[in-house]
Amino acid sequence: MRGADLPGDDHWPRHARQWALVGPPLRPGPADVAAVRAQVARCGPAPRGLVLGVTPELIAAGWPVAARLIAIERSADVIAAIGPRGPRGPATALQADWRALPLAPRSIDLAVGDGALSNLRFPDDYRALAGELARVLAPGGRVALRLFAAPPTAEPLDAVAAALGAGAIGSFHALKWRVAMAIQPADRNVGVAAIGRAVEALCGDRAALAARTGWPRVVIDAIDSYRGSRLTYSFPTQAEVIAALGDALAVVDEVVPSYELGARCPTVTWARR
Repeated sequence: MRGADLPGDDHWPRHARQWALVGPPLRPGPADVAAVRAQVARCGPAPRGLVLGVTPELIAAGWPVAARLIAIERSADVIAAIGPRGPRGPATALQADWRALPLAPRSIDLAVGDGALSNLRFPDDYRALAGELARVLAPGGRVALRLFAAPPTAEPLDAVAAALGAGAIGSFHALKWRVAMAIQPADRNVGVAAIGRAVEALCGDRAALAARTGWPRVVIDAIDSYRGSRLTYSFPTQAEVIAALGDALAVVDEVVPSYELGARCPTVTWARR
């Protein structure tokens, strides 16, 4: 979930209410959660944790009972839809902007996020967030983020269409991300509404698509939440992400999952420079 500006036409509250319809690679799978759990385990019995957004899988990623966990999300509606339930739950949720974290310097042992960077504009917001994360990380602290990264060689939309026609795309969620990465402009920032239009145009008749692929019609119809959104997503390559964060953070680990599009969804871990 995103922690930047909140335009009037925001699809995230609608998207959050449909969270049960979202699957990998848009939603973290067991391998992604395991990568976060491994970082949690190295933090000791009482870590101070930060979740960028309110992704339920990260909030429940094996944090010790004594952990102090803060989840920061820009949308009150998203917090209400899928966020932790009250201060006695596994985390306390705060409504704030990731680029200006309401946290003291050196107050966090581990910050985690799932696809968080793709909700920000590239590269300026990436650099702003990296600076904030470096500011709040305690000595020895780490940042573990699952990326949604475009492949080093861009995939054209025609290739996505051909894969769809050949039955070579395993899920509607994988289709959405392949389309999004294929149509993004050179600056890596693509409108959510534009993604929705491109997906709808590629899919054609939804009933026929559901019958041909076996994808639930309700999952296909969830693309309607993109209509009218004024938000943008960003899908730089992994190398571009590392470069954008590189002034403040240094890579120390990487886990690449084996599911469909896993190569585009690594969990990368950074330490403060």
